[in-house]
Amino acid sequence: MDAVFWLSVTVACLLGAMSPGPSLAVIGSLALNYGRLAGVMAAVAHGLAITAFALVTALGLVVLLGRYELVFNLLQLAGCLYLIWMALRLLFATSVQDVSQTPSENTGLVILTNKPQWFAARDGFLIALINPKIILFFSALFSQFISVDSELWVKLVMAGIAGSVDALWYVLVAVIISQPGNLLRYQKSGRWLNKLFGVLLLFIASGFVVEFFIS
Repeated sequence: MDAVFWLSVTVACLLGAMSPGPSLAVIGSLALNYGRLAGVMAAVAHGLAITAFALVTALGLVVLLGRYELVFNLLQLAGCLYLIWMALRLLFATSVQDVSQTPSENTGLVILTNKPQWFAARDGFLIALINPKIILFFSALFSQFISVDSELWVKLVMAGIAGSVDALWYVLVAVIISQPGNLLRYQKSGRWLNKLFGVLLLFIASGFVVEFFIS
């Protein structure tokens, strides 16, 4: 395994992370609605879920999922319903959260003053976990880089790269979106942006549901 191999893996994972989808909409809306800390927590949790997906794929366990088709299909359907719920939550949000305009002196974080942050990690983790496209992506990607005879450490490192690249990308997204100036501008048009994110998620979820019933 030379440097070109690992660079190729990293670039492929980065391109996968950068592709638009429900994760970008959810993490972006969390950063805008609840501040940088929420966005970063969602990004890190998303990266952990991606690591788990990549590890399952690299170890060949995805084949086992295929043997329990009913369970796998039910998980996919539950994921679609959760995505629809998140979309409706954004569409019918009654107001924009009041984000503190004073960054922390030490961290520069802009945070929500009256909302616990654990829910952001939950949403970040689940939005990766319920996306049926992610397993397909890693199945296609890893088939190009590893084989049955590949050593365990190679598979573990590849899974770690996938999760780390994903987390770093979405942390960058959250940091850029949650700049104080962006948050202040968002407070003026936040309701419409929430609706835009909601429509996007609803559109993506509808596509997943259609694929579920015709597959």
